[in-house]
Amino acid sequence: MLEDEVPHEERDAMIRATLAEHGDSGVTPRHTLFYFYGEGDHDLNEVARRAGFLTRGQDDCTILETTMSVDEASFTPVSSMMQSWAAAFQLDYDGWECAVVTN
Repeated sequence: MLEDEVPHEERDAMIRATLAEHGDSGVTPRHTLFYFYGEGDHDLNEVARRAGFLTRGQDDCTILETTMSVDEASFTPVSSMMQSWAAAFQLDYDGWECAVVTN
């Protein structure tokens, strides 16, 4: 199965499992990045800013930044929102990354 075919919920769980291997429960807020790809005019930046995210990007990449917890309970609604935004603006949501924070 290609990475693109793995549902985001599974990919999110894999990232959290990697964090846990390093002693990180995900509950401590940390700098988190979300990656979107796609061309054309879209309002993702405006919508994301209104929701409290910093935005940056160039060419066909948009990166949203925030500080948040990434444990399952905190992160699941945000992951769903990212997937909804990607669909609404016809972009590819490639996933997220964050620093390891040991608790």
